[in-house]
Amino acid sequence: MSAQPGANGAPPPPNPVLSAYATFVKDTPLVTRYTLMTLASSWFMSFIFDPTMAISNIPLFTVYKLELYRIVLSPLVCPSLITLVFAFISFTDNGKRLELSMGSTAFVTLMGTISTVTNLIFLVLCMICYKATGDQSFLFSASAGIWTILLALIAIECTSAPPGTKRKLFVFEIPTLYYPIAILVLFSVFSGGPNLAYILSVLVGYAYGYVSYFIWKRHSYSAPTR
Repeated sequence: MSAQPGANGAPPPPNPVLSAYATFVKDTPLVTRYTLMTLASSWFMSFIFDPTMAISNIPLFTVYKLELYRIVLSPLVCPSLITLVFAFISFTDNGKRLELSMGSTAFVTLMGTISTVTNLIFLVLCMICYKATGDQSFLFSASAGIWTILLALIAIECTSAPPGTKRKLFVFEIPTLYYPIAILVLFSVFSGGPNLAYILSVLVGYAYGYVSYFIWKRHSYSAPTR
């Protein structure tokens, strides 16, 4: 008779799914962990109803119906499995690194700032285009998904990288400063065209990174020496 799991007092083998989740919870800081779990929940809910229309930043709803929560919550939309997979691959690394270096409070504030600034600029540009052309498609343009934050976070990191460093994108080595632009071009190729929200996210990330660098540099030069 073959021995059954747990026979003779031996503990049963650990559940691999629960073990993987326990490792994820242990190794991933609070904000990054809850962001990824919210994205996963958004994807599961997409089988019941489409979260894209519910919380995406769409000018018609955000501006004309004053659904202002969309400005902050739209990055949490995750309508597809491929988006979720790439979010776990990319955001786990970038989010963990930034959150551990900044602290959870500063990190969630940074994420909220990026989402708010990017989405406000997106709304202003869409409304200008709508008023100038009368094309109602601008009212239904959507800014959504974690990449509206993640691209900015990558750009912020890249602006502080030492000159001459490179990052690998598949088999290509890209100068670190231009790495976010390379990702943006890749997204444009595979999605059939440029995404305004993603472009704005990269620009906001570069602006934030350079402004932070110049503030730090000015502060370091003005600090009294002993």
